[in-house]
Amino acid sequence: MPNLEILAQHNRDRLAKAKEQYLGKTFSSNNFGDFIVVDYVNNKNITVEFIATGYQTKTTTKEINQGKIADRLKPSVFGVGIIGTKYPINESGDMNYIYKVWSNIIDRCYNEKTRLKYKAYSDCSTSDNFKYYEYFYEWFISQKGCNERFEVDKDLLLKGNKVYSENNCILLPKEINLALSTKKSQRGDFLIGVRKTKTGYQSRCNIRGKKYSLGVFNTEIEAFNAYKKAKESYLKELANEWKDKIDDRAYNALMNYQVEIND
Repeated sequence: MPNLEILAQHNRDRLAKAKEQYLGKTFSSNNFGDFIVVDYVNNKNITVEFIATGYQTKTTTKEINQGKIADRLKPSVFGVGIIGTKYPINESGDMNYIYKVWSNIIDRCYNEKTRLKYKAYSDCSTSDNFKYYEYFYEWFISQKGCNERFEVDKDLLLKGNKVYSENNCILLPKEINLALSTKKSQRGDFLIGVRKTKTGYQSRCNIRGKKYSLGVFNTEIEAFNAYKKAKESYLKELANEWKDKIDDRAYNALMNYQVEIND
């Protein structure tokens, strides 16, 4: 039988040696800068504090040695977004839905590769508040349609708006969001809803995912006016179908939506 006192002393000596190796020492993470070990209970219960932000988190010696520790107060999402400590990034091994929505907004506004690929986002940005995941999370769950996993729309309430913010954004079902898309980069040189044919100007409108011809007209403006009438009617139809599930502001904006000649 082993001498229990000797074994206990051996364990105390190992702990003391490990504490001496880690406690108060500075280490580097792979992507978040340097941190200090401020408390050491055992190799699986260690508290570290990041020097730049003061953020503290629990970790292990394995993660310290591999540098796999994240500072959730650092603007780490495309150099702008701050995750914070209150809300999850992952749930049951999958990315949290609200985090995915938020990080996609930060991506399209501040990731240069995305902005170059999708010209519609080249001059988009967010409010200062929306740069914080914690703020966005609380804003999102306060919106009508959050439980339906509606999409974030930035320019129904303020046409032409380029800033994702708590004041301008609203949640909309995908069907309405698609109906509001103008797809300028795919349209060519003619007015929205119009294309040139051999016999004149054809007016077309997407309704419920299907493209309908509204007729061929002698002038481009006549074709545009046919599109305008059909599109505004369709948006009113959608507004009434979704009236009970969307924000009153969204309903009113859809009922009063005007298709402009420069859309």
